[in-house]
Amino acid sequence: MTLVRAVVAKALRDAAAFNAGANSAPAAVLWADPERTWEPVIRILQEAVPILVLGEYDPAAARGPALWLRAVLASPESAELPAHLAERDERNPWVIYLPGGSRGSVAEAAALDDSLAPLAEVAIRSNWWPSAHGQTPWTPHSFLASKQGAGLDIASDSATKAALAQVLDKLLFEDIDDLKRMGRLDSFRLHHLVLDDSVRTLLDWMNDPDAVRASLEGAQWQALVASCKSVYGISPDKDGALTAASKLGGRTGEWGTVWQRFAENPSRYPNLPALLDQARPSVVPLFGDMDPHPDSWPSWNRDEEDAIRSALDALGTHPDPRGRVQELAAAHTSREENVWAALGQAPLAKAVGHLAELADRVATAPTATDLKTQIAWYSDEGHVIDDLALRTIATAKTAQDRSAVAHALAAIYDPWADQSARAFQKAAVGSYSGQTGLDVVAGTCVVYVDALRYDLATRVARRLSGLAVVVEPRQAAFPSVTPTGQPAVAPIRISMAGGAAFDAADDQGRSVKGAVLRSALAGAEVQFLDWDTAQVGDPAGTAWTQTNMIDSLGHSHGHQMADLVDHHLDLVAERVRALIEAGWRKVVVVTDHGFLLPGQAAQKVSLSIQITEGDAARKPRVARLKATAARPDFPILPWTWDSSVDMVSAPGTAAFESGCLYEHGGLSLQECVIPVVTVTRGGSAAAPAQIEAVRWTGQRCRIDYGPAEAEVVAEVRLRPADASSAVGGPKSPTEPGEVKVLVDEEQAPAGASAWVVLLDLSGGVLAQAQTTVGGVE
Repeated sequence: MTLVRAVVAKALRDAAAFNAGANSAPAAVLWADPERTWEPVIRILQEAVPILVLGEYDPAAARGPALWLRAVLASPESAELPAHLAERDERNPWVIYLPGGSRGSVAEAAALDDSLAPLAEVAIRSNWWPSAHGQTPWTPHSFLASKQGAGLDIASDSATKAALAQVLDKLLFEDIDDLKRMGRLDSFRLHHLVLDDSVRTLLDWMNDPDAVRASLEGAQWQALVASCKSVYGISPDKDGALTAASKLGGRTGEWGTVWQRFAENPSRYPNLPALLDQARPSVVPLFGDMDPHPDSWPSWNRDEEDAIRSALDALGTHPDPRGRVQELAAAHTSREENVWAALGQAPLAKAVGHLAELADRVATAPTATDLKTQIAWYSDEGHVIDDLALRTIATAKTAQDRSAVAHALAAIYDPWADQSARAFQKAAVGSYSGQTGLDVVAGTCVVYVDALRYDLATRVARRLSGLAVVVEPRQAAFPSVTPTGQPAVAPIRISMAGGAAFDAADDQGRSVKGAVLRSALAGAEVQFLDWDTAQVGDPAGTAWTQTNMIDSLGHSHGHQMADLVDHHLDLVAERVRALIEAGWRKVVVVTDHGFLLPGQAAQKVSLSIQITEGDAARKPRVARLKATAARPDFPILPWTWDSSVDMVSAPGTAAFESGCLYEHGGLSLQECVIPVVTVTRGGSAAAPAQIEAVRWTGQRCRIDYGPAEAEVVAEVRLRPADASSAVGGPKSPTEPGEVKVLVDEEQAPAGASAWVVLLDLSGGVLAQAQTTVGGVE
């Protein structure tokens, strides 16, 4: 590596060359600089060459009058010289720099004045740089561009020369070979030496003009101004940030690159959205011309969000809600990934993406009549519908948006939830058998999470990448409430039967909860590990730990649960990992019941209080019937803990009380098909990535892959091995085990044959699957 400074220093040293057989060594190298072009960088060059400067006395700068310079040459050890000055030796001669002076002013005795007279005799014994008589003194531009100098390819226009003067101090520390590889050095490339990232500096200035202007040193500001003029067609001083914002939004020419940089990290520039709105053109284009980049303007994005909100609010009265949602997704899905989405300003664009997939799954859901088939379908893929509903709610952060998505869910999700519940109830009456008991072996810790619905369990499983995780379905004890369900999944050995209300009871008639449950666990030699203090116990035995945070959240927050539940799932996954790391061979995550969370409050149905066993045995979704009372025309099942007791469930997703939102206790897939998550350390070898499922919602492709921890990106291609045929992606996972890729409709319209390809981080193909764009077969 050879710095430009070293090239200049070598040229100064070479100027001291002499014929040892005929001449003595020169006293110094005289360096005339009539235009003072090198003066700003003499301090830098002094670190490589011992340069003395003619001028007013300043020993800290190795500067002084002619008499002082002569004295230094005669007796350097007696002179006061700065520490930064390079040491003089045979290979590094004295150099005397003459700012504002010419060769003739020293060499021609007739032209000498009193101030230069002491240098006359020194000049006779010295060499000059450049050495040739009559040669024009080197300027930075002439030396760096000359083959006898640095040999760089530097443009000769005035803008480049001005830029060179501004960046010379920086240029001296650049590698000469790197500069040669850059090709022609013009003002733009030279300014990049001062502005390490000129695009970012431009965006920073637009975001906060006054602060950035004050922070930039003179050369840096001049470099930015020159770069803006030559590359972006504006003058920061004269045109201002608003003009720049209008060009940024237009994205023409080099401004397209600036927009890309803004879009990569828009949160870095918090003031730019408002500035872009100020700059949005207000004049309607003539002759039918359209704004090529309407998405540049935040107000356009807000208009689009307003349009979705109105459409979702009216979805309940639309003759084809599913078709309408698909239309909205086609029109707005592209906004899911734009700059305003990155800033959280396009939540409804994301919501309609979830809704469209939800609507598609609802439309293709099977209509099985037997219980076993319904449970298998729900555990395999049906729970994804509930997950999408919950994610749709979570996208909406304002009251207006939440109301709109709630109306949309009421039109699409709620009818399916009610119909599937009625189908489940019809199959369950007479054949449902809630499961009880949990057998565990030594080395197993049971993690009980109240209300861990099946879709939430799969979210937890994705968080456990690197571990072996299996999620299996189980029929919850009925009714699907904690006093009945929790004892059913506890690893205890006591005999249980029906007690008061919905409580399972031990052989003494005590409700198996709280201290009684803990006593039963201790009797089975199961350690009780406190959740809050993260106890891990003895991994050689068996253990139980529990949390009710999800159920508590649902009852207290309703739809707001969707905003908070992922944090609690993180805590569950963290607890499981800690137990595995503490030495437990197996962790089994269980729950007592799921829940219903529709878009709108449940429909109320009447159930006479006279036929139930009072308020203590009555909940919004279930009630305990009196033994002698007449049976209502609602689904009725025997109590899991006492088959002589009948429990009545509200039909479908209805409730016995008004205003119910988050609820459980009744008969539905969501409430009764509960997960059992078995976690072990797993093998050390990573399984190869595989495509498990491909689903389409319009032009958006959802790819499920495994293992969830695999580091992949996904593309949709027309030819699997041809990267240039990509029509969508590359996209990173939206969450472990899932990637969503938007396919360009012009390059691959619905019905086109394509390939889904999983790639490793270096671009190698890991897995591929043929598909049809849009899912049209």
